[in-house]
Amino acid sequence: MTAGGGNAAEPTGVRGRATWTREMVELAALCAVAGIVHLIGAGPRSADPAAWALVAFGALLVAGAAVRSTRPRGAGHPAAEPVAERGPDAELVSGGRALWRLRASVSDSPGRLADVASGLAGLGGDIRTLHVHPVADGAVDDVLVHVPATVGEADLVRAVAAAGGRDVTARRAEVRELDDVPTRTLNLAANLVDGRGDVERALRGTLGEIEVRWQEEPHPEAGLDGVADGVICLAAPGGGALVLERTGAAFTPAEFARARAMAGLAAACRRRLRPEVRELTSNDGARLTVRAADREDLDLVTEFHARCSSAARYRRYCGASPPDGEHMLRLLTPALGGSLLVQGPDGAVVAVGNLVREGRVAEVALLVRDDWQRRGIGTRLAAELVEQARAAGLDTVQAHTHVDDTAIARTLRAAGLKLVGVPEPGEWSWSRSLTGAR
Repeated sequence: MTAGGGNAAEPTGVRGRATWTREMVELAALCAVAGIVHLIGAGPRSADPAAWALVAFGALLVAGAAVRSTRPRGAGHPAAEPVAERGPDAELVSGGRALWRLRASVSDSPGRLADVASGLAGLGGDIRTLHVHPVADGAVDDVLVHVPATVGEADLVRAVAAAGGRDVTARRAEVRELDDVPTRTLNLAANLVDGRGDVERALRGTLGEIEVRWQEEPHPEAGLDGVADGVICLAAPGGGALVLERTGAAFTPAEFARARAMAGLAAACRRRLRPEVRELTSNDGARLTVRAADREDLDLVTEFHARCSSAARYRRYCGASPPDGEHMLRLLTPALGGSLLVQGPDGAVVAVGNLVREGRVAEVALLVRDDWQRRGIGTRLAAELVEQARAAGLDTVQAHTHVDDTAIARTLRAAGLKLVGVPEPGEWSWSRSLTGAR
């Protein structure tokens, strides 16, 4: 049972000032009434100075209370400033402080974590989040700490090492990293389910700054779905293996379990969810479909290349013969970027677009069957690939063409790519930055 009185959201200083004003008004009224009663009793012409003094004093008190009540709320009272005017992250984004992520191995002994916290407090640090990963010989602490802007990486590493931390790493963090691990994981999983994310971005969001690369065979030390010193190897959705590496800090068993679960979810989404199929209309009104390709489309794509002329294949691959099976499989591996198929009314492939990623850069390549060229299909396909790269968070898209291939030059210009150089005789290089678009 609770008893209420007054506004609980009102600052204490404001309530105290209102009480003081009310008491001043009551005292003024008492003085004025006493003076008026005395004057009435003595007669209106009485010149009793005491009575007139009481009336004047009461009038002055009323005037003072009125002036005080008209002052802005919180003027001169820092405690009365409304807290809601400052956003929840106002302190975090202020110019005087910065957010850092620290990672350190510590021994499993009483008070060790307190020593780390004390060392950070000595730098003026405020621990915002803390995750402890148990390992065989102790624990790995993952800390988000808010420190003065004058504190640098070397200061943080030195303070944690002095408190008993080993393999200490420190990097600048962003405010969005303050969300808890379950919330972040659920968001990443939702992006995989609705097609807005891919397995590489999901793994980076789960484990932080890591390097992810695809290869055909499992890692020799970690094996498939295993972990070795600083390396995780997972089965890649769509075939092959994903190798995860991180410098300066080994992966913990908890991180390996999270990465394996995220890769498993991505594989389940590919098996159970139908790929998105979009409609594409050529310049002459033909209705086609566009969808993502994977390794299961190898036979379709092989037949498509067989129906392309040697001149078209040469412009695409610098050779008249179609690529061999291994090269084709790499182009159809989703973890390397992505391929799009354009299928005609009969289901046959009439165009293929590839987006091959390397780090933050992707290379765009197109091939349109001869009997479907000059119908605007390449232009629309190039635009789809550029949008795919932008949605994946890549920085740049590039392309390489023969200098005499004027048709693909027009297509790339329409997709926003610009001629940036001649890396080899007879070859043009094209590029478009995507950082401004984000």
